Amino acid sequence: MKIPIIYFSSSGNTKYVAQLIKNGLICANLEPELVPFNSLKRNNLNFEEIEVLGIGAPIYVMTFTLNMLEWIKKLPMVKKKVKFFLFDTNAGLPGPSIKQIKKILEKKNFKFIGAIEVIVPTRDSVFESKYFKYVKWSRKKIDKIFQFGIKLAITIKTEEGVLDWSNSTLFGSVIRAYFQKLEKLFYKYASYLIGYNRSECIACKACEKGCPTNAIFFKTIPVINHKKCILCFRCLRNCPNNALYFKLLPKVKYFKGPKTIRGYIPPDEILKEYSQLNAFSNKMTPKRSSS
Repeated sequence: MKIPIIYFSSSGNTKYVAQLIKNGLICANLEPELVPFNSLKRNNLNFEEIEVLGIGAPIYVMTFTLNMLEWIKKLPMVKKKVKFFLFDTNAGLPGPSIKQIKKILEKKNFKFIGAIEVIVPTRDSVFESKYFKYVKWSRKKIDKIFQFGIKLAITIKTEEGVLDWSNSTLFGSVIRAYFQKLEKLFYKYASYLIGYNRSECIACKACEKGCPTNAIFFKTIPVINHKKCILCFRCLRNCPNNALYFKLLPKVKYFKGPKTIRGYIPPDEILKEYSQLNAFSNKMTPKRSSS
């Protein structure tokens, strides 16, 4: 069973979670496929052939990033029930994001089977901070994400139960309602804080290629469409010469991804450990006599 896992990741944290969930599903002989949001145009989804779909994103202003939210809203009504699971990465206040996306998809005839929300150890994962050397990925959290993939597989195969590890609260819903009014103003004007230093630019177009909303067009210089920008900072992260910079913090360094934080374990290493443990357990289990 092929399972596309659609995700958007600005810092690498959500990609890490997607990889761990994927490997958990692999343990149950399923066929998950990671599909970065940017590649969706090259990977058209045929919902007639899809039985299970995964969707994940970072949380911005207590909801999925706007590019993901708009894509989800535009998904078609499916004729048959397509199972789906959700995951997000956040700084500790995800709000009712899972509840919101779940409601949108269920109206389109999708069937919810589970969700997991992950508070990343760095909390905010945009700018590098001295604080980062004091935090670490906990093995318990990494295992929980991986086990979520395994338990999802059981839910998919048995068609029993719903695996929901989301943290929606009434308080989060109230705060989200307040921020929603400020959200459009934030995205409309905050992108004007991105500056450009022509003397440092090598015209590699990494900013344009990495933009998830096609908000940057590069001709002789990068031109930003402020209506499309979601301020994910991928253009600034990807620029090799810091030709693009954040005007409020022109010399700031950007978070380089989850593997730079202590306690990080490569997803394939977790899968290898699990496979070896299972092989050892099967070897130690006495075979029953046929007589």
